[in-house]
Amino acid sequence: MTFNHPLPFSGTWEHPDAYIEALLCFSTTSVLFMNLCGGVHMVDFLTREPDLYTSILPKDWISFFEQHDIQDIIRLLLREDIEHLRGARESSVDQSSQTWNGGVFPPQSLLDYIFNIRSLTLQREMCVSSSKRIELPKQVAMHMNRKKVHEVQCFSQYVASLSDTVDKRRGEPITHIVDLGSGQNYLGRTLASSPYYKHVIAIERKHQYISGAKDMDIRAKLARNPKAQYFHKDKSPCDSYNGTPEVTVSEMTDVSQPTIEDSQVADIPFPQVLGEISLQPNELFESPTKGPSRKRLPKPETHSHGTLSYIEHEIQDGHLESVIDHITSPSPAGASDGKEKEESDARLMVVSLHSCGNLVHHGLQSLILNPSIVAVAMIGCCYNLLTERLGPNTHDLPILQSLHPRLKETGTSYDPHGFPMSKYYENYRSLGATTGMKLNITARALAMQAPYNWGVIDSEVSFTRHFFRALLQRILVDRNILPKPPVPEDVFPDGAHPEARSNSFNIGSLPKSAFKSFTAYVRAATIKMSRDPIYASQVQEHIATLTDEEIHCYETQYLHARKHMSVVWSLMAFSSQLVEAIIVVDRWQFLREQDSVKDCWVQPVFDYSESPRNLAVIGLKR
Repeated sequence: MTFNHPLPFSGTWEHPDAYIEALLCFSTTSVLFMNLCGGVHMVDFLTREPDLYTSILPKDWISFFEQHDIQDIIRLLLREDIEHLRGARESSVDQSSQTWNGGVFPPQSLLDYIFNIRSLTLQREMCVSSSKRIELPKQVAMHMNRKKVHEVQCFSQYVASLSDTVDKRRGEPITHIVDLGSGQNYLGRTLASSPYYKHVIAIERKHQYISGAKDMDIRAKLARNPKAQYFHKDKSPCDSYNGTPEVTVSEMTDVSQPTIEDSQVADIPFPQVLGEISLQPNELFESPTKGPSRKRLPKPETHSHGTLSYIEHEIQDGHLESVIDHITSPSPAGASDGKEKEESDARLMVVSLHSCGNLVHHGLQSLILNPSIVAVAMIGCCYNLLTERLGPNTHDLPILQSLHPRLKETGTSYDPHGFPMSKYYENYRSLGATTGMKLNITARALAMQAPYNWGVIDSEVSFTRHFFRALLQRILVDRNILPKPPVPEDVFPDGAHPEARSNSFNIGSLPKSAFKSFTAYVRAATIKMSRDPIYASQVQEHIATLTDEEIHCYETQYLHARKHMSVVWSLMAFSSQLVEAIIVVDRWQFLREQDSVKDCWVQPVFDYSESPRNLAVIGLKR
């Protein structure tokens, strides 16, 4: 990605401003898009009257879908040459005689809708070829699955390259990489190892993740086991290394071991490890190097190898310097608490690999709020966990709004750290006379879909899961355990949703065996629903007593609706690509609005087929 082309949109628009205007205009004026992305929920598919299929889709679309297989419909949405079909449709004199795939030709409005979604979707192809990727050392890649190896391999290489870019553009090196939400620290472990040797500060709120990360450091030969004893030929057991108490909050590990060939792993000594010490929450001090005496660490830029530092801390805003202060601005050796610290010349880059919810927002804000932070590279995930900054949903979603409690809960939060971040989105005025760009949780959750990775088998599995869940909802409504959805209204007064009691169970995950048949699904779901503190007795009385024959009758009665659900779900997943584009562009626009930011851009850093949440938001300070 170049600085002159900061967003990976198609060539239709010459400037980002034109693209953003088109993106927001379409997403706030297309009734069909708003219904598919935020206006309907698959759980309600078999309980709505009139049904969702005929309520939200145009009649000519329904006629077309009825004559084509669902896999052919998916191919039309994702892979067919739409511009060619649009041209053929427009140039045909007798459109009624046109055919596609042995059946009815797609309606013009459907082709236009597909064209608009595709043209507004951000491009996802990464630029770095696989032949130029640096392989992870085997001892570092252990315990990673294929997807994680790909992500860490690509992003660590990108972060290292970006660090060099910052050095050249600013004339000063990046001294530390700060990883927000580091988890088990796969990324940090890689960046601190050969060939990068970066100084990494891993911030994670869950103690068990930090503990697991330290265990992995030991198994990867990057840290010494504090509980083990090490003997040398010229030393007695009394002189061997003695482990210090288990660290509770932080640890600094000196990753100085050179690159290790697989055949050498068993024979090498452990690299030097800085001792550990129990600390108070959210504090970090230097650790002793050898023996009981304390030494101040050399400044990171004098190291020829990498270091790892762990901090257990829940990040709630973009102010990070007080959290990492003891690493970047250490006290003079032997100084008392009353003496001032050295003036820090640290220059930090904040990174994040698939941080959930608002954590990406905190990372982007850190570039603005902290003088020592000069660059950010953030990859988001779990958009459903974002909060709403603009409060109650004043965007009038037309018809069929699902009234799940979580929609109201997240829609009234007014969280200053939530979506949207940018002033442009906050003040955007749509043609519908509403101000502010908003996305409810249903729309944001949809943005996690990856339709271009669908295959025949996994798409059919997904369709079955949605069908079984909606069918179970039908049973719960019929048995008066849950209320029937209210009659939808075209527009809710003042953008407010009417009150409604809970009309859905959160079933959660079920084992694969539960999806072998609908009967197996109901039995597995009944076990989970029987633990509900409110509805357990009703579930035991009305659901657990259903016979296999009664359950099978439900499946037979509504089997015709399975294809209808599959069509709508495919349209929802296809359309949801714009929801992710809306979120990512808002983050870039926020950086663009800041006077302290010199350059910012969005770049795909993973292969979409391996990891579809592959868009990194990059920012460099002036």
